[in-house]
Amino acid sequence: MKIAISGATGFIGTHLTAYLTGLGHRAVPLGRPAFRSQESLAAALAGCGAVVNLAGAPIDRRWSDAYKKQLYDSRIGTTRKLVAAINEMNPAPKVFVSASAVGYYPDQGCYDEYTAVKGTGFLSDLCESWEREASRLVPGIRLAVARFGVVLAPDEGVFAKMAFPFRKGIAVRIASGAQIFAWIDIGDLVRALTFILSSDMLAGAINLTAPERLTNAAFARAAARHYAARLHVAVPGWALRLLYGEASGMLVSGPCAIPRKLLDAGFVFNAPEIAAFMSKLGKTAEK
Repeated sequence: MKIAISGATGFIGTHLTAYLTGLGHRAVPLGRPAFRSQESLAAALAGCGAVVNLAGAPIDRRWSDAYKKQLYDSRIGTTRKLVAAINEMNPAPKVFVSASAVGYYPDQGCYDEYTAVKGTGFLSDLCESWEREASRLVPGIRLAVARFGVVLAPDEGVFAKMAFPFRKGIAVRIASGAQIFAWIDIGDLVRALTFILSSDMLAGAINLTAPERLTNAAFARAAARHYAARLHVAVPGWALRLLYGEASGMLVSGPCAIPRKLLDAGFVFNAPEIAAFMSKLGKTAEK
């Protein structure tokens, strides 16, 4: 199948492209030139049986007013253009998978896709606007909204930053450590996205997180064991708020999201618990 991917050169997009190509699919990257006009976007999408929308500026940095606008425009603006182009296509793609995040949910409680509860604050509002734009798709095209947890990969992305102090022998817990850390292994993520593309019954919001309900403190203990980190440090919430401002909320609190639809559909996680992810990593702390 010919599959168009926005954000194909990003962290997730690169892994997804490689995985789909390995399965014999043809991945079509939608770069900036494709978005110069509706005509150029329609030409890039021509013949595609599916579209995966992963575009969006990185969320893991301080949110100034200017950067909030960039976060919004890079997600909502891109999704709006894709939906408008797809709605005019004949024949149209059979499925549109559009990214979102578990930041949609409240920080308190645990939620699956059947729990229609939205959180408060900028991130929840951003996810809601992002998903609303995707929902403007015309009837007849299957829409799947993939709500990502934190995506972990050995020596890449956010995990490379998180693991740095552990590799130096310092185990870092964030604030109380009681907050949920909703995560998913990059291998499981690309397999899940491919599963969604091929599963006609999967539609609407879909949580892409590991089944394990992991706290930040439990993550820190697992990483400390793996890297033999002996010095344990707790970073207070106020220090993170000084560094990251409003964005620190992603670190000191976290939603609990259950991948109910994937589990009910028979998807099998290769890394359902953090121990399975840690087993793929390098050896102990640097001396």
